[in-house]
Amino acid sequence: MIAKSKAKSFSKRQHVTRQNILDATFKLIGYENGLQVRIEEICAAAGVSRGTFYNYFPSVENLFQVLAIELSHDFNQAVVATLEGIEDCAVGSNAAIQHYLRRAQRDPEWGWAMVHLSATGPFFGWESYEACLATMSRGIKSGDFDVPNAQCARDLLLGSCLASMVSSLRGLTTRSSPKIISFHLLRALGVKEDRAREIVEQPLPDISK
Repeated sequence: MIAKSKAKSFSKRQHVTRQNILDATFKLIGYENGLQVRIEEICAAAGVSRGTFYNYFPSVENLFQVLAIELSHDFNQAVVATLEGIEDCAVGSNAAIQHYLRRAQRDPEWGWAMVHLSATGPFFGWESYEACLATMSRGIKSGDFDVPNAQCARDLLLGSCLASMVSSLRGLTTRSSPKIISFHLLRALGVKEDRAREIVEQPLPDISK
């Protein structure tokens, strides 16, 4: 089940209905072919009419945007909170990359949901998308990364992570793939080989989610 919705403009009953729609959608998209889900399926799974659905979400695209934030918010905040004390952006990026990929390995339903939601909006949701951009920008300014601009670095990192997540969910990778992917992404961001290898071999900081 996904985290409780943070919407505050609904009554308790409305809040429950809205959350039921979000939970039903998560269950429907949490597998490989979940992207093909239709509004009729969502309504049936949530036990609501099409009209009721539109009282809460103007479109399926909007529903997916909200769900992406809710699926990634707590996990992303846990990662960010854990990494706040890490000044080296390369070290922090490695931890974030590996934690996200390992989360998908542990929880395929969450992984497939994030993959499908990323196909209809910013990769891994707006919060993750913007947090990654900020980290890339800091890394370029500090000299940790050697790439043309933060947007290029963000697209490189998130796009590669998403592709790797799909491969992992399809059983085409090994348990060590997060470390391998992170090493080559750090290299692509301009981190020297010896430094990148040293970083990915370090124990990952624990997170609470």
